[in-house]
Amino acid sequence: MSSEIERKFLLPETPAWLSKFESVRIEQGYLAIEEEIEIRLRHAGDKRLLTAKRGHGEVREEIEIALDREHFDSLWPLTESRRLTKIRHFIPIAESLIAEVDVFGGELEGLVIGEVEFDSEERSAGFEPPAWMGTDVTGDGRYTGQRLAIRGRPSGQGIRSYRLKRMELPSEGIRRIVLGRGQEAVEGLRDATNRSDWASSVHGVRKDLKKLRAVLRLIREELGEDVYRTENQRYRDAGRKLGRSRDAEVKTLTLSALRERSGEKLPPDLAEAWLVVLERERDEIVRQTSNGAAESLIAQIEAGLEQIPKWQLENDSWELVEAGLLRSYRRGRQAMRRTRSDPSAENVHEWRKRTKDLWYQLRILRGPWPAVISATAAEAHELAELLGDHHDLTVLADDLSARELTGDRDAVRGLIDHRQAELLKCALQVGERLFAEKPKAFGSRFESYWMAWR
Repeated sequence: MSSEIERKFLLPETPAWLSKFESVRIEQGYLAIEEEIEIRLRHAGDKRLLTAKRGHGEVREEIEIALDREHFDSLWPLTESRRLTKIRHFIPIAESLIAEVDVFGGELEGLVIGEVEFDSEERSAGFEPPAWMGTDVTGDGRYTGQRLAIRGRPSGQGIRSYRLKRMELPSEGIRRIVLGRGQEAVEGLRDATNRSDWASSVHGVRKDLKKLRAVLRLIREELGEDVYRTENQRYRDAGRKLGRSRDAEVKTLTLSALRERSGEKLPPDLAEAWLVVLERERDEIVRQTSNGAAESLIAQIEAGLEQIPKWQLENDSWELVEAGLLRSYRRGRQAMRRTRSDPSAENVHEWRKRTKDLWYQLRILRGPWPAVISATAAEAHELAELLGDHHDLTVLADDLSARELTGDRDAVRGLIDHRQAELLKCALQVGERLFAEKPKAFGSRFESYWMAWR
């Protein structure tokens, strides 16, 4: 029996760049759980494993046995009601370590946990996690796999849950969601001032602001055009002030991912020189952006949060969200058609933005039928990630065109074009499924879910 030394971290959000790295889908179920011992089954890719663990916290004893399909399938029914699903991403980080980032699905959707395994307790103790890994929850029993499989999301996590709840008035739920995103953004900015990695720290803040704006679009008619425009501009401007540092970080990540994918096909001298320049520019932009930026942005966001109680949201029927949801779906469908006929960078980027609106809004509205709506939201998320990777490569190509770099630039451009063609092909396949219905049919279906739920 070997020892497992690992630390666990609770990520505030799913990193936008996560899909660039290797991943595997995991289904996990528990056969036996006692205070100090757990026995679980795991299906990950083409591997089927039985694992026994003893202990809690940072250091645990572990034994793992490979199973064939027949034995695994015979045991799997015994894990009924004690299961979870997740996508595990493998992220290379400092000192040859690998961060395993789990994005949970099903009833645990929205939960993201990162783990790092070490070869010694000394190395674990000296580890400085990157800012994007969030809060250290090593030893917190609420975040063990067995606890999540049995009890679900830890209590207290739902206060800022990005979804409407059945036992609350929809209008009050909308206020709660917007307030929660705004508060998360403010706390993220305050946390960013205490970290050296500003660019990674503000990523969660920008996502919170985008989520907040998606809610505004969902209730645009009910808010009224004047209120909508004022509040949307407030949070849009705040996000843009953080955009330069984040864009600089994305270029370095995108080039690193392209180099990892392409191997020797990417001219090594050019890639290395380019990456050095990008990292230097990123650090300078971060330095300029971080100096005194947080306090003014916090004040800007908090001024918006003070307006939330004044919103005139009096409709608690399906009409509160109907027009906004249908607009997002219709605009996403139209953007897909434009992209299919003219796959310009502008059209791809517009399709991505409309798809992200739909993804966020489906997450808010998944309460009426979580299994079905979460599956649709997952499709929207997958599509947004594909289009996002395509856009990141466009930004990288534009950067290349503007630089004086020595090396085979045409080879680099060819690799970028090839990867973008792959991404767009996959995106159109996913989009055809996601936007298969006509908007009226889509709206009627979701209204029927809502009516049954309420």
